[in-house]
Amino acid sequence: MNRLVSQWKDSGLSQAKYAAQHSLTLVKFRYWIKKLKEPTGVEPGFVQLSGFSPQNISLRYPNGVELLLLTQTSVNVLNDLIHYQVRCSQ
Repeated sequence: MNRLVSQWKDSGLSQAKYAAQHSLTLVKFRYWIKKLKEPTGVEPGFVQLSGFSPQNISLRYPNGVELLLLTQTSVNVLNDLIHYQVRCSQ
């Protein structure tokens, strides 16, 4: 499939036309295009902010609970705290 995706990029054809020519469903072909997309090296979900030095990180849940965390709090802990609320509300 990697070969087909590479050939499609060079073909100039639309995804739909290329998929049809190779007896693939468009949905399946788009799945493989996305799956084989080169990683950008940037993890989604968090954006690095610069230019200021906050004292704390504030995390406020929809139920009004607010957590004040040190700026040194790891991204993994922040991620867990954010997703904890999502898991609890389901």
